[in-house]
Amino acid sequence: MTINFGDMFDNVDRVVDPDFILVYEEGHEGLLRSLTVGQFKHQTNNLARSLLAMGCEPGDKVAIYMRNRLEYLVATVALAKARLVHVNVNYRYKAGELAYLLNNSDARCVIFESEFADTLSTTRAQLDSADYFIEVTDDNLEQSWSHSFDESAQSGNGEPLDIERSSSDQFFMYTGGTTGMPKGVMWEQGVLWNMIGPNPLTPFSPAPQTLTELNVPPQGGKNKTLTLLPFMHGSGVWSSIASVAYGDPVVSMRCRRFDPALTLATIDKYSIANVTIAGDAFAKPLVDELEAHPGKYELATLKGLRSSAMLFSSRNKALFLKHCPGLTVIDIVGSSESSASAASIATLESDLSQSRGLPMHLTPAATVFDENWNKVEAKAGNTGFLAVSGAIPLGYYKDEEKTAQTMTVVDGVRYSRPGDWVEFQEDGSVIFLGRGNVSINTGGEKVFPEEIEVTLRAHPDVADCLIVGVPDDRFGQAITAVIRLGPNAEQDEEVFKAHVRVELADYKVPKHVLFVPEIFRSAAGKADYKMTTDYAVRTLEEAGKGG
Repeated sequence: MTINFGDMFDNVDRVVDPDFILVYEEGHEGLLRSLTVGQFKHQTNNLARSLLAMGCEPGDKVAIYMRNRLEYLVATVALAKARLVHVNVNYRYKAGELAYLLNNSDARCVIFESEFADTLSTTRAQLDSADYFIEVTDDNLEQSWSHSFDESAQSGNGEPLDIERSSSDQFFMYTGGTTGMPKGVMWEQGVLWNMIGPNPLTPFSPAPQTLTELNVPPQGGKNKTLTLLPFMHGSGVWSSIASVAYGDPVVSMRCRRFDPALTLATIDKYSIANVTIAGDAFAKPLVDELEAHPGKYELATLKGLRSSAMLFSSRNKALFLKHCPGLTVIDIVGSSESSASAASIATLESDLSQSRGLPMHLTPAATVFDENWNKVEAKAGNTGFLAVSGAIPLGYYKDEEKTAQTMTVVDGVRYSRPGDWVEFQEDGSVIFLGRGNVSINTGGEKVFPEEIEVTLRAHPDVADCLIVGVPDDRFGQAITAVIRLGPNAEQDEEVFKAHVRVELADYKVPKHVLFVPEIFRSAAGKADYKMTTDYAVRTLEEAGKGG
């Protein structure tokens, strides 16, 4: 199998009508910018050629340091065409974190948005490998030490590069995780395509393995994808470049904060077919907007709502389907370190009455093991962690120890262990319990925060919540709920404790309940358990309830 991203993007350039609009950029003011296939081809080929002429060589790492905007997609596609390695940068990083990531990745070039020039400037003297800097700006070039992105992308004839690519060309995805410094997950493009390439509505189907199988329509694809998640996260950039590879248009939101009303209006405006979100962090504001304004949004073209690696409650799935009855809701258990291990597919006919969530079905590549790497029998009540074979990365860049901990060979088969724990149900399906590295040990019992979070989010007064463990003299750790309430809800701890007690065992009932105006989450909606734990410990100590 020799398929790679650069050849797939060249295929779109060659096959699709050059006047077909491939990428849209939407904001509060409406359509900000767009690029046709011809313009996209011109800019990506020119930028790829400029990077090579500048001094970058195939295999060099190039960091992209910007928010969601057209240039991120142009840069990502150009890197693939030039056989350069994509390195994502979290734009929330401070100078020290930025310097660490750029040095750890051996980034040869940094493509950055002018908004972040000051932070980058303070780190330049500390960088070991970065020789080239390309600035993306809405006005004139601001830094004397950088090249102009516009000039690099516009100058040239825009013709394809005369370059032979390989399925082993790499794509890096840096992940912060819940502990430790950011780590670069190394994917070969051919393997990564097996994860991101299947049809969004059929996640268990195989990805096309040849350009012919991609079947890119000359008139351009009809299945528009709306990108809500930051491109700096895997789910954001991967869903977008997969759409481009099929010749399907991508609509990118250029907003500082997630706006549920604008999102729903955009789905109608552009006749969006597929949207990827990050669980309840995005779903709850969207269903709240739908509930507050029934009939305002048609959502007639929306076919697939996909969520990955975040809890997506049955309540919010049911509300989505109430307002969009033709929708298919796909909930994926996956990570930056592996392909999907389990998924659930919900339609209007699905039974979404279980507060613990819709059972998920294992993918063919997934196996459940116990802590000694023995396979767990698919028997109701048995628990274990998921491990995935097949489409998995090479490992972590320059971290053999962490790679050995996560990538394990069992009976001659190489597995990736992202850390997700599950419990088998009667029918062989599984309930997602959570990540083992954030589990809570209370009185000798192992408790997964996500199980309690799902239960609490089913309460109508809970807008969002996280569960953490805080030090406790008696139990080792005390379960603590941190809750953002919905409108007009009262701060009554006992109401929420009682709600959990009805659904779960007594030892899973929170000892403490704290109320906050906002939950600690990343830009992609991922829970920040460390910051939440620090806040809970500090707040309880100040109230005399610590220990």
